[in-house]
Amino acid sequence: MKGPDFAACAFSKGFILYWLHNKRVPKMKSTITFICTLYISAICAQPARITALEESLPGKPGLELVKGYRQLSEWYFEEKFYEKAAEMARQAYDEAKKLSWDFEMALALNREGKALANIPSRRNTSKSKAFKSFLESNTLTTDKALRLDNFEHLKALATTLDKQKELQAILRDIAAAKGENAAPTVNREGSRSLFGRKRRELQANTKNLETELSQMTEEQAALQKMVQNKEAALRSLSAAQISQELLLSEKERMLDSLTYSSILDSLELAHKEFVVKEQNAELQKLDAELAFKESQRNLFLAIAGIILLAAIGLFHRYHILRRHSAVLEEKNRIIVEERERSEGLLLNILPLAVAEELKKNGFAEARHYDSATVLFTDFEGFSEISKRLSPHKLVQDLHYAFTHFDQIIGKYGLEKIKTIGDAYMCAGGLPRTDAAPPLDVVKAALDIQKFLDHWNGERREKGEPLFEARIGIHTGPLVAGVVGEKKFAYDIWGDTVNLASRMESNGKPGKVNISAATFSYIKNAFDCEYRGKVPAKNVGEVEMYFVTAARA
Repeated sequence: MKGPDFAACAFSKGFILYWLHNKRVPKMKSTITFICTLYISAICAQPARITALEESLPGKPGLELVKGYRQLSEWYFEEKFYEKAAEMARQAYDEAKKLSWDFEMALALNREGKALANIPSRRNTSKSKAFKSFLESNTLTTDKALRLDNFEHLKALATTLDKQKELQAILRDIAAAKGENAAPTVNREGSRSLFGRKRRELQANTKNLETELSQMTEEQAALQKMVQNKEAALRSLSAAQISQELLLSEKERMLDSLTYSSILDSLELAHKEFVVKEQNAELQKLDAELAFKESQRNLFLAIAGIILLAAIGLFHRYHILRRHSAVLEEKNRIIVEERERSEGLLLNILPLAVAEELKKNGFAEARHYDSATVLFTDFEGFSEISKRLSPHKLVQDLHYAFTHFDQIIGKYGLEKIKTIGDAYMCAGGLPRTDAAPPLDVVKAALDIQKFLDHWNGERREKGEPLFEARIGIHTGPLVAGVVGEKKFAYDIWGDTVNLASRMESNGKPGKVNISAATFSYIKNAFDCEYRGKVPAKNVGEVEMYFVTAARA
């Protein structure tokens, strides 16, 4: 039992015990106290079905929750816990209102009104609230049976609360709901007939009352006569008879007293035996509880010890794994950095496609290209330049020049092949055939000469030897591939390479010398100066052109 019901039962039990202990009934006090305690406890015990339903309600959805509260209200009403019944009905109403279910709201108000109507109060406050609940219920429903039930309770409450005006309206509503006339008209003849019938009934009742009065008068006279006869008999008794009668009466009284005392003693003994048994049961219960708590404590300590050991083991394992993970992460980071460095070095040596093929297969196949454009550069008078510069300065200047060459050919998608001393070789159209056509190779050559012209202007102002380059270009078939096992080198072979070298050696400083084959590809995009057939070593006479400028 919860809330107000528990408080009400406790108050009732306390009040009865207080009253019994303040009465002067010493021998019956304990027995009556015990009996009344059992009685109140029985009254206050809450049925298991109510407890079970109350515990199952939280978390139920929608209509189930509404019906659950309404069922609780009905059960509390059956147990005569009217205030709890009204409270549960109000809960059902509130939940139904959240869901806008008018019929469920009307049912809940009907149940609330029935519970409130049964709660006693001096000023009929609960009945007034019940009256309002039934009225509101009828505004929420059109169900005929429910409306008639509300009207019947409203009629009874209106009579109790002396609401004559409301009673007349309710009677009309009941008649309308049942399909009858609210106030059937009575004609004058009917009124006379009704009046005559009532008068005859009153006359008959008057005759009956007169007959009963006559009988009662006769009975009274007979009783008075009997009393007079008894008094005369008593007066005629002797003193010895009176004494004997008194002694007999005293003995009977004493016997009744002894019998009564015996009953009281038996009740008190039974009560004491019950108290002893109850105390023994309580002691056994306490012993069982102590044993259970002790076993619970031991179990808790065992579980706590296991959990603590597991936690220590897990923490130790976590610490080891974390340290191992940190070592692995560091090693992985180093491996990734080394791999990236290795791949970067590999890409500086080999083209991307060739490097991927080499990583995938462990080797790279040499490939034949039907058309590729080879570019050679060589510095004029490099031997004299090397004599004038220190080795450190010479290497520094070569690095500066070739770094810019790398940037320029990278801009046009050319592939750097190698450098030999002061010579620089690159090619277009490999390893991808769509990379750097002859037009882009010539543009790269002009940009290299442009860079050298600007750099030599700075060197001239400083009095440093000039780096003037001859550039030769030829287009034709060749073979490209990787040679070596330990130090990979990507290289190209074929007559195209030799002719490009002859274009460079037969060129002039600051000029871009191209073959007729290359000219056929770029003639519409650049202005060229025909040089005629120029003898080339081990080749014979070859047609050559100087590229002067790109056409607008």
